[in-house]
Amino acid sequence: MRISSLYMFQQQINNMSTSNTRFNNIATRLAYGQTLLKPSDDPAGASQAVIYQNALAKIEHYEIARQYAQDTLGQQDEVLNSISSLLTKNLSEKIVAGGNGTYSAEDRAALAKELEGIRNNLMGLANSRSSNGRYIFAGYNTGSEPFAKDGTYVGGTTPIVQVVADSTEMQVSHTGNDVFLSGTPDDLFAALDSAIEALKAPVTDDAGREALQLTLDKANVSIKKNIDNLGKVQATVGTNLQQLEMLGTSADTHKIDVESSLQETLGADGKSYQNLIGQTIMAEFSLNASYMVFQTMQKMSIFNMMR
Repeated sequence: MRISSLYMFQQQINNMSTSNTRFNNIATRLAYGQTLLKPSDDPAGASQAVIYQNALAKIEHYEIARQYAQDTLGQQDEVLNSISSLLTKNLSEKIVAGGNGTYSAEDRAALAKELEGIRNNLMGLANSRSSNGRYIFAGYNTGSEPFAKDGTYVGGTTPIVQVVADSTEMQVSHTGNDVFLSGTPDDLFAALDSAIEALKAPVTDDAGREALQLTLDKANVSIKKNIDNLGKVQATVGTNLQQLEMLGTSADTHKIDVESSLQETLGADGKSYQNLIGQTIMAEFSLNASYMVFQTMQKMSIFNMMR
């Protein structure tokens, strides 16, 4: 009888231990909010979870890259708009008018001064910096001013390219020579400088007036080409910003899908969480029942006899 009683007693202790272990395991999973805590819980699931986690890391990497591209292009777009406001049709008309016979020496001097102001403003914009202190139109040489005081472009010749998605590269900057046609026959700063110099020079005869008009006409042609070129650059920037927005929307949808798959694999989705709650309740009920049975057995006379 004593051996049988001891056996029953040990069995009940084992039952309580098993119930307690099961309850603790489920409670731990409930506390973490997922069923898969270590690879041994589900080797195949753990391997799949790593794949999803790597995919999310890649998505987040491209998110950062697109944010950089968007910030860079956005700041560039603002500067280009400011440049566009200076290079207007009205500016071309003024330059052409400066060579006709109705302008006096004082009028030409005033126009030269106005052009100098525009040139200085353009130079400031050409050497604009981004919010992190980098020169916007310097290519990869972002630490140095791209334009010298005389209007010579000394920046990098390669525009910055950023990988913004799988197999998708995007030009996120334009070099100063691309924007201002530096080093070409239509160099904007050279055109303005020639117009300013011509307007400051005295005109004493028809030959001088004709030379002035020719210089201003040539400068005006270059300015118009710069206006057209600026429009193309702005269009490229605008198109890239739109593409970034579309890529971001697509990536957000994909990210939600991957996160959902990862949660299901880890058992961290809503359905799995509800199942955990149910399992916790059942495990707690089983544990409490084991304690009650054990306490009842302790009070039985057969165990009292064993003392």
